[in-house]
Amino acid sequence: MNEFFESKKSVEGGVQIAWDSTSIGYAQKCMRYYYYKMVRGLQPKSTSIHLVFGGLYASALEHFYLYRAEGATLDEALRRVVKETMIDSWDTEKNCPVPFDHVAKTRPNLIRTIVWYIDQFGEESEHGLRTHHLQSGKPAVELSFTIEASEEYYFCGHLDRVVSMADRLYVADQKTTGGTVGTYFFNQFSPNTQMSLYSWAGKHVLRSPVSGVIIDAAQIAVNFTRFERGITTRSRDQLQEWHTETVEFLHRTNEQVAAGKFPMNQASCGNYGGCEFRGVCSRSPSVRENYIRGDFTTHNWDPLKAR
Repeated sequence: MNEFFESKKSVEGGVQIAWDSTSIGYAQKCMRYYYYKMVRGLQPKSTSIHLVFGGLYASALEHFYLYRAEGATLDEALRRVVKETMIDSWDTEKNCPVPFDHVAKTRPNLIRTIVWYIDQFGEESEHGLRTHHLQSGKPAVELSFTIEASEEYYFCGHLDRVVSMADRLYVADQKTTGGTVGTYFFNQFSPNTQMSLYSWAGKHVLRSPVSGVIIDAAQIAVNFTRFERGITTRSRDQLQEWHTETVEFLHRTNEQVAAGKFPMNQASCGNYGGCEFRGVCSRSPSVRENYIRGDFTTHNWDPLKAR
């Protein structure tokens, strides 16, 4: 087995035992994809602007609510996260902004989106969303978890924020998209592994029922950002079904990993604009390694790595 894979904290005995929604999604998508992404740790040399933009945006909002819960005013928290985002999107070696090679997802539009989101949703109210506080008094923001899912596996991950609304608890999540946000957009999150894991984990972390996930979606266009809020709920029976089927799926996945079998799922090759490894898999097996060496580098995605 690949040494890179076996060095991960989430791997034991040559198979993965700690799973987050990202790695589960890799295996659900395609075992060949799981092999390239998780086992070998490959990623394209050119970083996806969608991941960069989304990561900076999510981090800014996560920090905003943390600062607010610590007592900062809305304007103080806003100024802090804008400053942090400006710094994080600056290339210190080249002394210039990090390049955003996209017509809409640009650095100015990132700042605009953060400011406009906080202007629309940042003020908490008695009748709206409020950051939940733990029994310790700490805000339920930036909650990492590792929870026993079965005798063999753990579920792990990170909850950016837990909120209360109408005496119910929800995990809060942000998404960005270039398309129009409506019913079709929110329908993709039910069923959805990430949202089910958030709901399942929230219940165990908080020791209280979590009704689901509130999704704040931002449509990023050249000249505007538009926000819509949606809710995806999970009943107790739905979560039990998801948990049982997911544990069974992980067992089957690890049987394939132990046997060294990573077949392609060709039905997934064209999804979401095309798989990043489509160019590899479309080539003859004898030349794939040459292509990988030229266009890919390694990364260390480990579900148990501290954030």
